[in-house]
Amino acid sequence: MQGALAALVVGLLWGVTNPFVKRGSEAVSAKLSKLPSSGLPQQLRVWLSTPAFLIPQLLNQSGSALFIYLLGSNDISVVVPAANAGSLVVNALADLALGEPLRVPHLLLGAALVAAGVYLCGTPA
Repeated sequence: MQGALAALVVGLLWGVTNPFVKRGSEAVSAKLSKLPSSGLPQQLRVWLSTPAFLIPQLLNQSGSALFIYLLGSNDISVVVPAANAGSLVVNALADLALGEPLRVPHLLLGAALVAAGVYLCGTPA
């Protein structure tokens, strides 16, 4: 049970940060397009000095680190579906809260794929 709850925390971290990572990436792209030339060190400096990208990315990666830890200490058939289902739902809610359009076909496809994954993980070999 603790693994499933922790996996939902992973889903929360992934789902809520995805729209912010996207917005932060757009901000970085806008900054990079204004530079006369942008070699790798300069691009890296822009990415790392843009809080709109860096903060949600670090939170997202902390969710990934927790996910990897959970995979090593819990039942994969619980952790993976719980994290992905949580991410799907929270991402849709975060998009709505940020004024993004709800993409029903994508949401339904994602839900169907998560359900198929739950079925496959729960089916004895």
